[in-house]
Amino acid sequence: MQNFWTAHSVEGSEKEMMLDDNAEVLGLEEIPELLSLLPELTGKDVIELGAGIGRFTGDLSKCAKSVLAVDFIEKFIKQNKTLNEESRNIDFLCADVTKLDRPAER
Repeated sequence: MQNFWTAHSVEGSEKEMMLDDNAEVLGLEEIPELLSLLPELTGKDVIELGAGIGRFTGDLSKCAKSVLAVDFIEKFIKQNKTLNEESRNIDFLCADVTKLDRPAER
């Protein structure tokens, strides 16, 4: 999987993330629609798995107490940090989400 995204994401653009030339137009509709399907996040600590370049990270940080954005491509994490540098409640982790060792929820 990592080899695929490394090979297909030279720029780390939204177009490459969505594998679609109309990504910017689709994102205008897709992002609000997907966010509307989430439960209430106010006051919650959120782990965003496969955060990529941060298409959702900033929006999640606006309502959540904190966001941990996880992706296994370092370049994507760097772009996400740059895109969301104003947000102080986001932490970034370059890791394989299938191998995360997180404490159990209490």
